[in-house]
Amino acid sequence: MEMQIDPSTAAAMAIQAWWRGQLVRRALLVAASSARRIQNWWRRVGSQRREQQRLWVLAEYVRLERASVLLQSQARAWVMRTEYKRCREAARTIQTCWRAYVQRRASNCTKDVDLHIDIVLGVPGDCGAQSE
Repeated sequence: MEMQIDPSTAAAMAIQAWWRGQLVRRALLVAASSARRIQNWWRRVGSQRREQQRLWVLAEYVRLERASVLLQSQARAWVMRTEYKRCREAARTIQTCWRAYVQRRASNCTKDVDLHIDIVLGVPGDCGAQSE
């Protein structure tokens, strides 16, 4: 029970099918183009986020590195100051002991030597001659 289709109707149906195909292909082309744009945008956003994350991690690393270098520097300075103070105190002790030793030596020398000098004022021309 097939129906016979009039040739003009068949031609109209063929044109309509072709036109619907064109519309579908255009819609698919627009959809594919839109999908590509969205994908490119999303990739760009992801790339920018990764770059921001990378820069943040790098900045954090630099900050921590600077902090650790500063801390190490302060620790080395503290050690050197402590060592300097220890050496300075040792030098002070040595100097004190040396000065005390020199003073004791000088005291011992003066005990053995009589540094008392009598100055006699006499008559000029006498030259220390004794009168009898």
